[in-house]
Amino acid sequence: MPQLCSILRVTSLCIVISSFVGVHGTLLTIEMDFKAMTKFKILALIISGIVGVCMAYMGFEVWALVAQMLTFTFIGSVCLWYKVRWRPSFVFSRESLREFFGFGSKLLASSLLDTIYNNIYSIVIGKVYKASDLAFYNRGSAITQITSSLPTGILQSVTYPTLCKLQDNDEALKNGYRRTLKLAAFVIFPLCLGAGAVAYPLINVMFTKTWIYAATLLSILAFGRMWYPIHAINLNYLIVKGRSDLFLRLEVIKKIQGVIIMCATVPLGLEAMCWGLVVSSLISLIWNTYYIGKFLGMTIITQLRDFLPTLVLCGIMYAGARIVASYMGNDIVSLVCAVCTGAIIYIGGALIFKFPEVTELKNIRK
Repeated sequence: MPQLCSILRVTSLCIVISSFVGVHGTLLTIEMDFKAMTKFKILALIISGIVGVCMAYMGFEVWALVAQMLTFTFIGSVCLWYKVRWRPSFVFSRESLREFFGFGSKLLASSLLDTIYNNIYSIVIGKVYKASDLAFYNRGSAITQITSSLPTGILQSVTYPTLCKLQDNDEALKNGYRRTLKLAAFVIFPLCLGAGAVAYPLINVMFTKTWIYAATLLSILAFGRMWYPIHAINLNYLIVKGRSDLFLRLEVIKKIQGVIIMCATVPLGLEAMCWGLVVSSLISLIWNTYYIGKFLGMTIITQLRDFLPTLVLCGIMYAGARIVASYMGNDIVSLVCAVCTGAIIYIGGALIFKFPEVTELKNIRK
C-alpha cells in the first residue's frame, strides 16, 4: 500500500521523541512509581484524544489518527522529562557500552525477531487470502491481545523490578516467580477463555453481524493467546538472571518452529492457520518451561501443576458461558447473561475452593 509511505514517515517521529525518555521511564519503573506514570498517560490520552477528534471533525481523515499518536507521545515524553530530573551527559564510556551492548543487543535482536514474527501472519494472510479475511483475523487477534498482552504487560512492569531485587537470592526468586506465574494464570486465563466463550455475541454487539466470522477466529485464537503470560513471565525470569543469550536462543527456536507450522497450515485455510498458532503456542510453552525448569530445579510437570486448578476452573467457566451464549443467540442480552454466568462460576469457584490467588489479589489491592 504505497499510500502508507507518508504516514509511516511521520509516525516514525514517535520513535525519535520517545527515545529521549527511555531512561526516565525505566527509572520510574525501578522506583515502582506507577501512580505518576498513570497520571501522565491519562493526561496524554485526554489531550491527544481532543486533538484527534477535532482534526477528524475538520476532515483530516487518517491524519487525525497520526496527529493523535504524535501528540500522545510528545505529551507523555514532556511529562516524564519534567518528573525525572536525570539528564544525559555528553560523555562516552566504552566500559558502559561493552557492558550493556553484550546484554542489550541480544534483547534487541529478540525483540526485532518477535515483532517480525508477530506481523508475518498478517502479511501472509493479506497476500494469500482476501483483504476481508485479513480484516477478520486482525479484529479477532486484537481482542485476544487486549485480554492477554495488556494485563501481562502491566503485571510484568510491576513484578520485574521486584524480582530484580531478588536476583541474587535463588530461593526467594523462585518463590516470587511461582507466585507471579500462578497469579498471571488466575487473572488472564479466564479473560482469554471468557472472550472466546462469548465471541459470537461479543463481535455481533460491538461490530455488527458483518464481522461475525471474526468471532470464529477469536474463539480459536483465545486458546493460543491464553498462554502468552506464561511465556512472558518465563522469559522475564531469564532477563532477571541476565541470560539474554538464552533468551535469544529460545526466540530463534520458537520462531523457526512457528514459521514451519505456518507454512504447513497456509494451504489448509485461515482457520487452520489459527489452530496452527495454538499448536505453536503449546510447543513454545514446553520449550520455555523446560529451560526455566533447569534454572529452578523444577520439572515441567511441577510447573504446570502450579496453575492446573486455575485451568480446570477456567474450563468449567468456558463451558458454562459458551452454552449460555449458544442457547440465547448473539444479542446484547445473550452477551450479558453469558458474561455473568462465566463470572459467577469462576469467582464463586475460586472463593468456594479457597484459591490462594484470591488472597494474593486482596493483598495487592491493599
